[in-house]
Amino acid sequence: MWLWILELVALALALVALPVVLVQRRHPTATVAWVLAIFFMPYLGLLLFFALSWRRPERVRKRYHERDDAFLRRSGSWPVIGEADEEFAHGEFRALADALERMEGFPARPGNAVEFTADGRTFRETLLSGIRSARDHVHLEFYIYQNDETGNAVTEALCAKAREGVECRLLLDAVGALWFHKSCLTRLREAGVKVDFFHPVDPLRKRFFINYRMHRKIAVFDGVAALTGGRNVGDEYAGRRKGEREWQDLSILVRGPAVLDLQQVFLKDWYYTTGEALAPARYCPRPQAVGHEVVQVVPSEPSPLGSAAEFGHLLAIRGARQSLRIVTPYFVPPESMHSALVTAALSGVNVEIVVPVVSDSPPSLWAGRSTYRELLEAGVRIWEFQDGMLHGKLMIVDDHWCAAGSANMDCRSFRLSFEVSCFVYSRQDIPQLVTLFKQYRARSRPIEDPLAYEARLRDRLRCSLARLASPLL
Repeated sequence: MWLWILELVALALALVALPVVLVQRRHPTATVAWVLAIFFMPYLGLLLFFALSWRRPERVRKRYHERDDAFLRRSGSWPVIGEADEEFAHGEFRALADALERMEGFPARPGNAVEFTADGRTFRETLLSGIRSARDHVHLEFYIYQNDETGNAVTEALCAKAREGVECRLLLDAVGALWFHKSCLTRLREAGVKVDFFHPVDPLRKRFFINYRMHRKIAVFDGVAALTGGRNVGDEYAGRRKGEREWQDLSILVRGPAVLDLQQVFLKDWYYTTGEALAPARYCPRPQAVGHEVVQVVPSEPSPLGSAAEFGHLLAIRGARQSLRIVTPYFVPPESMHSALVTAALSGVNVEIVVPVVSDSPPSLWAGRSTYRELLEAGVRIWEFQDGMLHGKLMIVDDHWCAAGSANMDCRSFRLSFEVSCFVYSRQDIPQLVTLFKQYRARSRPIEDPLAYEARLRDRLRCSLARLASPLL
């Protein structure tokens, strides 16, 4: 009797929730996935939907842009930054840069110096050195901030600079920093460091953002240098976790005019979170050309049908003529990107993808493997990295230019998170990155059989279930 009542209640709740799911503007595959989850996982599917997806991404995006516009009105004029008019060796660079500018507003900037860092220890020292050498301000924005040796070193450096009178601000994602110790927060604030949390989770105050997280990683030092990429603050990202193989990741140190675009991303996020409008004239010194590289900063916000990060990567894939080398820790490409990869390979482009064999997100791992068959049959070559967790995000196009940053090649980064990437239109650093790609490939196992993960029933079930949930991952 009670079982029948529970089933009837579950059916009634599912029918009530169905119109809510259908009227939301999202990709059809995501809508189908949520409908199936609600009907075939009574109560649990409904709970997951209202916890993860009932708040529409377009509303979050609209609210963010409203605060963005308010910030621009309050902040006054920005310094004039040069644009790259004649700096492109290939015409397709100009078309891509213009398209990205129309999406998110930042043009490609000439006159930059860029350093790519694959070593975690170098990243740690660069971050600490940037903080310790700052004379005016330090602005940090991270998804995760661990309370370990690396986190404590960064905390101590921030506290020391704040006591010297240097303005220090730290913006953390509220979900990514769930394990951020209150004692660490107290130390920072007592020293004068301003700390706040992006999209706090507080159901009692109608703050229930499980999705729409700030996944950006930005560190700006005095407005003249900035560190970005895929690394958070923690021992695993700095190559210092004992007893485990080192995480592989990629960071970018930028000097020059593009730093002010990363600074603007931070200032907007800080205003969105805290309501404090920081004057650009105060934190954005007049840019000076320090190198010869053209860099375009590409921030992206949640969007149900694709963000600037997704469209930028999609345009890059479609624009490739000779080769496409991709490194990503979470490979769950949207249908449009999956089709673009297949089309590129069939068109004769040498498409190579390196992904990890182990992951901290097994559903994403198996969702990616569910796409192998179509990709391999089209001629895409796939390797699974065998030597620990591969967390870097990198795309090299035709060995002429690259894209790197915080965005993974999955639906979550492209449609549900706040990300930032750097598109570097320069051959200067490409040989170094191609060498890094080949090193990753040498430590990987090639997937040669299109049916590699379809031979066993258990693997087929894993792939099928993960693929069904891929729009939600």
